[in-house]
Amino acid sequence: MFGLLKKLFGGSSEVAQDEAKGSLFERIGGDGAVDAAVDIFYRKVLADDRVNQFFEGVDMDKQATKQKAFLTMAFGGPHNYTGEDMRKGHAHLVANGLNSGHFDVIMEHLGGTLTELNVPGDLIGEAAAIAESTRADVLAGYTDEEKAAKAGSQTLFERIGGDAAVNAAVDIFYRKVLADDRVNQFFENVDMDKQATKQKAFLTMAFGGPHNYTGEDMRKGHAHLVAKGLNDTHFDVIMEHLGGTLTELNVPGDLIGEAAAIAESTRGDVLGR
Repeated sequence: MFGLLKKLFGGSSEVAQDEAKGSLFERIGGDGAVDAAVDIFYRKVLADDRVNQFFEGVDMDKQATKQKAFLTMAFGGPHNYTGEDMRKGHAHLVANGLNSGHFDVIMEHLGGTLTELNVPGDLIGEAAAIAESTRADVLAGYTDEEKAAKAGSQTLFERIGGDAAVNAAVDIFYRKVLADDRVNQFFENVDMDKQATKQKAFLTMAFGGPHNYTGEDMRKGHAHLVAKGLNDTHFDVIMEHLGGTLTELNVPGDLIGEAAAIAESTRGDVLGR
């Protein structure tokens, strides 16, 4: 990506000559240029469906302030950055699916932002090189020790993404189930709004979140379906759609495995055994 940016925006031997004239921060225009760049950059990023999911729930005023401090430091200006290092600061995003493709989009918007601000091509090349140098740390994710500590201190409900993740999972799950002729007969004449609400409460409880489930136990709640022919084959289809739903939501594989184990533990009761 850096090579592409240099081809698009220039930057070569002129860089060494310019370095003698001051830091990149000074040559790019100082505080005013960095502030404008960050504001335009986030406008572009938040409008881009390829990456804006990683900013859901983020206080963008605080994020912009932090980013301005980081870029000022990275470009050789006053060191006022007090945030986490690149790996730690982005590990939770990597856990939610952040990858090199997304990083490339960010690089694209960085180049577009500086071009919009009429920054000279050689300086864009320098800025791109600095940004590219963070790729490995940004995408490194949690260490094994951090994963173990995180798993030990948080419930699956918290690690999977809380209420928002469970709500999205249930909605996608029932969309898949109702479109599948192998199992959708068991949902005929069911009030799906009530069913979804009940399922969200159950999964929240089962995954270790707040206990708001007030429905029947698994055996009683499914006895009428077993009487209509519900069996292991149907249960397997449900498990298939659960896995497909969590995969669609970019839930990490280890968490999908945990969720599947919890669902599998209900098989006996669901099928009345």
